[in-house]
Amino acid sequence: MIYGIGNDVLETERIRRILESDRRISFINRLLTKKEQDLLFTRNKNELAYVSGRFAAKEAITKAFGCGIGQTIGFQDLEILPDEKGKPVVSLTADAWQRLDLTGEQEYLIHLSISHQPAVAAAFAIVERIDKTAH
Repeated sequence: MIYGIGNDVLETERIRRILESDRRISFINRLLTKKEQDLLFTRNKNELAYVSGRFAAKEAITKAFGCGIGQTIGFQDLEILPDEKGKPVVSLTADAWQRLDLTGEQEYLIHLSISHQPAVAAAFAIVERIDKTAH
C-alpha cells in the first residue's frame, strides 16, 4: 500500500551559487551524511549534479512522509547510497522513524528515483507500507 508520494524539482543554478560561495563546506556538511560525502569526494562525481540530486531527493522523501524537511526529518536523518547496480537506497535514522511515529507491525520501503539535467535536478519518492501481519 502506498503511504505517500513526493516529488521535487530544482534549478541547479541555485545549488551552484552555494557551492561556489564561502558557504560550500557548511552546506555540504548540513545536507550530506558522512558516507554520502565520502562517496562524493572519493568517486570524483560531478559535484553539482550529485549535491543537487541529493537535495531534491531528500525534499521528495520528506514530502512523501507528509512533513517536509524540518523538525520531524532533517537532512542528516536521511542517507542515500547506491546499491551494487547504482540504484539509490534510502536509509532513515531510528530517531526519525520515532518522530514520524511509524513503529509497530508495519514495514516501510522508500522507493526513489533521481534525475539530472544540466539546469535541473529532480527526484520522485514513494513510501510503501507493508503489513507484516498480512498473509
